[in-house]
Amino acid sequence: MGKNNERLFEIVSPIVSEYGMRLTAASFCASKEFQGYWRRSGDDVDVKISDYLTDAPDAVIEDFSRTVIGTTAGRKPVYGSIYLEWVRSDGYINSKRRIYLKRSRNLTGSHEGRERSLLDSLDRLLDSGLLDPESIENSVFSWTRTPNVRKVGFCSPMMRVVGVSCALDDPSVPEFVLDYVVYHEALHLAQGYMPGQRPHSKKFRAAERKYPKYEEAERFLRTLKASPE
Repeated sequence: MGKNNERLFEIVSPIVSEYGMRLTAASFCASKEFQGYWRRSGDDVDVKISDYLTDAPDAVIEDFSRTVIGTTAGRKPVYGSIYLEWVRSDGYINSKRRIYLKRSRNLTGSHEGRERSLLDSLDRLLDSGLLDPESIENSVFSWTRTPNVRKVGFCSPMMRVVGVSCALDDPSVPEFVLDYVVYHEALHLAQGYMPGQRPHSKKFRAAERKYPKYEEAERFLRTLKASPE
């Protein structure tokens, strides 16, 4: 067990004990998406937490671990303010986003495509007043390497990264369709990182429908059998 995992074990073990169980192993795991989960065998519990928290203060790890361990008792995940404040900070985002992008092998890391620029889409959306500049601050927009036509966009609100399928980097795709996908994902950035809450809430859907050519864009995407996430 490395020093980081030993530290995690010491932090998590007392929390597990509060639920009448015994911690058998605790480790930081490397994966693209942030995660925390447990495996249980009787009263023995094995906990794994994203290595994005390896250098977080003990209080942050403890706060997040309480959420993870609480689910062993069937509790709905409720995320603490100490954890949320840490992972929503620019310091955390800027340091971990580099790792996230490196692990996101399907992202080019560039907003410039063969035919189109995602920044041009953002400029049009900002000029129209659909987006607030503050809502997309400290964010990265990137084309994908492979042309996915089922999911043409995705967003990581935690890392503030938007990916858009390079299938839309084509003159045959109307410009307003690309802008709609960018707008949809930018709305997730505006929502921010809200773990445990529905990303496509009624409020989100209402904002989405403010896009002037919402219905036309959706119809075009259906011809591709595609949708933004």
